[in-house]
Amino acid sequence: MEDSPKPIRRRQRRKKASSIEDVRSLLAGLLPNLIQSATTSYEAFSRGEEPEDAKGFAAHHAACKAALSHVELLTKLVRWAENTEEETTKPLSEDDEIAGLLAGARAALKGLENEC
Repeated sequence: MEDSPKPIRRRQRRKKASSIEDVRSLLAGLLPNLIQSATTSYEAFSRGEEPEDAKGFAAHHAACKAALSHVELLTKLVRWAENTEEETTKPLSEDDEIAGLLAGARAALKGLENEC
């Protein structure tokens, strides 16, 4: 008896958005699940064994960085979709942004040291 091929499942097409508000509404409903899925995938990947060779190690960390950038972009889209971005917020300079990232990393490391 031959195995019959599985039927191809096709995505249901959504009606085209007629306004930017329709797009915002659609994204506000979709993005939380996408963020959760991306975060779960990132956690599983980052907990995996890191390659010992330099090339593999660099590739592993580049993949982790790309995944975090993806989550960050989805988060920004949620803010846009929910229209919660404050228009008066002044963008940070690159130096200030790097300083903030370093401070966050140091705080995370300190928290890990306290757990041990």
